[in-house]
Amino acid sequence: MTLRQLEHFCAVAQTGSISAAAARLRVSRTSVTEALDALDRITGTVLCRRSKAEGVVLTLSGQDFLARAQSVLDQARELEEIDGERALGGTLAVGCFGSLAPTALPLLWSEFSRRHPDVTVSVTTGGRRELVEQLGHGVLDVVLAYNLHALPGVQSAPLYDTTMYALLPADHRLARAGRAPITELADEPLLLMDVSPSTEDILSYFAHHGVTPTVRLTTPGFELIRSLVARGLGYSVFIQRPRQDVSYEGLPVACVPLDPVPHLERAAIGWSERRRLPAPGRAFVTVALGLADRIAPAPLA
Repeated sequence: MTLRQLEHFCAVAQTGSISAAAARLRVSRTSVTEALDALDRITGTVLCRRSKAEGVVLTLSGQDFLARAQSVLDQARELEEIDGERALGGTLAVGCFGSLAPTALPLLWSEFSRRHPDVTVSVTTGGRRELVEQLGHGVLDVVLAYNLHALPGVQSAPLYDTTMYALLPADHRLARAGRAPITELADEPLLLMDVSPSTEDILSYFAHHGVTPTVRLTTPGFELIRSLVARGLGYSVFIQRPRQDVSYEGLPVACVPLDPVPHLERAAIGWSERRRLPAPGRAFVTVALGLADRIAPAPLA
């Protein structure tokens, strides 16, 4: 078994196809296929199943092998970087919860790239469930999301604590009142953020207090919802708050504390417990922790 074979296998697992892995590694498809065949022979099991329709899908044995293979490759890279004077290189795959990405990633990515220009960064956005799944499979190195500390298999470091709030049209009566009782919002149209676990968290908050909201729209579009609210087409409930209380169209919105007060939500950066975080990942965590105050939302009035 060689490091090159492990590298080919990990690239296939991360990209989902032999062609994409070959392109990433700048080798032939034959080279990647031969590496997969050799690993199947050496381990005595089928590590992945290949088909034209689905590409490459890891078996359960393959998922376990992936975590071990990445750990070996991580240690090999660290041996190469044992000279403390050597610039940090390699790759870093970052995942970020969709609504958190516009306010957190630009600053973190730019500052990380300024400090470590030789590291190639890739970014994936989505819901927490899918991001954590990719983290466990080794597709992602680190993930930025909410309440990672509550999930098994994930190590995390807190960035900041925040809470859900009501997003209202600027001229809404509750915006002028300075607080938003959910009993008074029950009959108004709710524009619901349809990304897990935001949907579940919002609906469970209403249900916990015996209120059934009137859902007008469900969509994963964070900025779409903000623009619709600014136009007076409903209200929403968010965790993440941009620094400017305006929509894409430049129209004002109001961020108002909910009543009753929701529980705290913790924004965090996390990584898999199954592998030692590679040097670029550790460096990114350091940058994120150092800039946590600058990416945290402004407190509500």
